[in-house]
Amino acid sequence: MITAFRISDALRCLLVDAPGGSNLAAPTESVVRCRPLRNSTFWRQSLARSSSRVTMGDWARVDLASLASARMRSGVRAWEVDRLHIKEPGSGQALDLLEQIVYSAGSRGAERVFLRVPCDSQIVDVARRAGFFAYYEEILLTGRERLPEANVVNVDARDGFTAEEPSAPDQHGLFQLYCAATPQRVREGTGVTIDQWRDSQEPARSGRKETVLKHNGKIVGWRMREPFGKTTAGQIIGHPDHPNTTPYLVRDSCQTQNWLVPSYQPNIVQLLDRQGLHETARYTMLIKTVAVPVRSREFSYAEA
Repeated sequence: MITAFRISDALRCLLVDAPGGSNLAAPTESVVRCRPLRNSTFWRQSLARSSSRVTMGDWARVDLASLASARMRSGVRAWEVDRLHIKEPGSGQALDLLEQIVYSAGSRGAERVFLRVPCDSQIVDVARRAGFFAYYEEILLTGRERLPEANVVNVDARDGFTAEEPSAPDQHGLFQLYCAATPQRVREGTGVTIDQWRDSQEPARSGRKETVLKHNGKIVGWRMREPFGKTTAGQIIGHPDHPNTTPYLVRDSCQTQNWLVPSYQPNIVQLLDRQGLHETARYTMLIKTVAVPVRSREFSYAEA
């Protein structure tokens, strides 16, 4: 029987070194580091009973038959399944487990639940049956740290360009950049309002560095570099009306070895390929929208 995880379940996991087997979910940390998430972190979070995590499990006597766990992203509206341990991925148990974890996240306020898996995973079909939709693929490109190139494209302030760290007032400009660079179909999954978009971002890790590129005060490019142990991961967004900004952002990122690039950004994939990085894996980003209970009938038609 699938039930919500209790403190006693976390202690049992600690004793039997569970969960075992492969994690069928692919959170950014395990993708970039090419290693599974540590069980010790999971036990600590489960014992703390954090409001930002929900976990469901199915015990077969002393063995943990299956487990799914989801964590909050940057806000309560968006959650991500980051642990999915199932002995028979194509079974009805897998479907029940996904439905239960989505329901549990929804009860905490989730409007969207994300699940990244390898493109060839059996979970893709099961997740679709549970109401998830494949919105896009992500391409993992990796390479060694490179020295800065002598012919890096310069961003000249005399042409109206500046590169700086983003500040709080830049959030609206970043949302406008996201809307301009992301297909409408994808935005329907990741978030169509600024609040949904903000909550859907992955939580910032310690040491994250961001740069915004502005043209006459308007944000036309964004770059993020984030450490994961001994390696780093990066992301880039360039404004389609300013194509020269993307080559600059790529060429100025010589210390970033790993890139997760959405399939709707083929120009960034091509630019990274020219810099010597190569594709090592592909993932499917599945998202399920969750019906949020109406707390007041007075507001029930606000989004109709």
